[in-house]
Amino acid sequence: MGLTRGNTEIITVFQGKPISANGLTSLSEGFPIGEAWVRLILRLNFGIVIGTGTGAITEGELNILKALTFKTSAGEICYNAIPGRPLYRLDHIKSHAAPPKDAIAAADGTYRVQHSLWFVDPILARPEDFLLNTSRYNRLQLDLNMGGLADLFTTVGTATLAITADLLAERIRGLLPKEITPVEYTEIGLLSPVDPASQQKLDLERSADLAIKRILIGAHNSAIAGVPFSGTPSDTTIDKIGFDTDRGELFNKIPWRILNGINKQEYALETAITGIDVIDFAKDGSKMSAVGSGGFSRFRIFWDNGSLSTSQISAVYDGFRPLK
Repeated sequence: MGLTRGNTEIITVFQGKPISANGLTSLSEGFPIGEAWVRLILRLNFGIVIGTGTGAITEGELNILKALTFKTSAGEICYNAIPGRPLYRLDHIKSHAAPPKDAIAAADGTYRVQHSLWFVDPILARPEDFLLNTSRYNRLQLDLNMGGLADLFTTVGTATLAITADLLAERIRGLLPKEITPVEYTEIGLLSPVDPASQQKLDLERSADLAIKRILIGAHNSAIAGVPFSGTPSDTTIDKIGFDTDRGELFNKIPWRILNGINKQEYALETAITGIDVIDFAKDGSKMSAVGSGGFSRFRIFWDNGSLSTSQISAVYDGFRPLK
């Protein structure tokens, strides 16, 4: 990734930490503060005794993570209520390969999903611009808002579930030299989903201190209204997609399927990701190509509908702000 200013290492923050199903678990103890982090590697472990449970839900192992938030004592929110599906797909795109995960099945066992919380941007020419310099903070907090068995099986029956988490940190050893000390931090944010039958746009925050590198858009059918990235991924829900401002289009509308194929090639993916498209403003590898969201009266994703079936459009943005 071009991180050549010091040795990198992966250390264990905790293992086997109990996580509450159908609720929020806040984790802040034991984070190794002082050095610069490349990413956190989170593995969620789902111990299932199936009993009379049936009907494993496709990607239930992703959908059970309702929201992940990571914040610093300085008030910086690096990951802001991001569900499991877009968290996994952002990692997929940035790593050029699907992270490890076990598909949920209606059988006893332990099923695992691995997520990387990237602070650097491994697909930029200078990923170290967004290292998380933890020497600035006296506290870091990871919040996991989890669902439960109903996210995994259509019929829960007498099934039981125990969730644990393992967390590792990839970091650069020693203090950062002044010349590469970051002045910005990564922010991954979630947009409120919309029903495309009634609205064909998603507005992004307009703020003088927010720059957007890329946007990951999810199109789903048979969705649960108001639940982002829920339902069945679909490449036919949106016909064409683009990005519009009051100063003109920053990304001209193009067919969804064509952008889906372009994403596969540009991110060197094993296969195209059904129901996911990425609008990328920083294809040249420079953060300077990110689009500042301030100064616009209109700043939005917009599209033409394809075939709808209880559909919903969701999105997360991958951006950055100046350190607070």
